[in-house]
Amino acid sequence: MLAAEVATIMHVKITPNDQITLLDQTVSQMEVAGYSDVEVDRAAIALASDLVQTADVVRDKLIVLGISEKDIADACVWARRSKE
Repeated sequence: MLAAEVATIMHVKITPNDQITLLDQTVSQMEVAGYSDVEVDRAAIALASDLVQTADVVRDKLIVLGISEKDIADACVWARRSKE
C-alpha cells in the first residue's frame, strides 16, 4: 500500500466453506468491476480491482510502444472523421 493511501479496517465474515463475505459498506468504497485480484501476505488480504490494473497495463504498454497522448487524440479525430 502506498503511503498516501488510507486503509480502512473493517470486519469480514468467513463462512464454513472458507469464503469471505464483505460488508456492503466495504464494497461500496471499492472500484469493483466484477473480479478483483487478491494478494495474501501472511494474515493480510489485499483486493485490487481488475479494472484499475488493466488500465495500468494498457498505459504501460502505450509508454513502451512510444504512443503519446497526442497520437491517441489524433487517432480519435481520424476515427471520427466523416467517411463520405
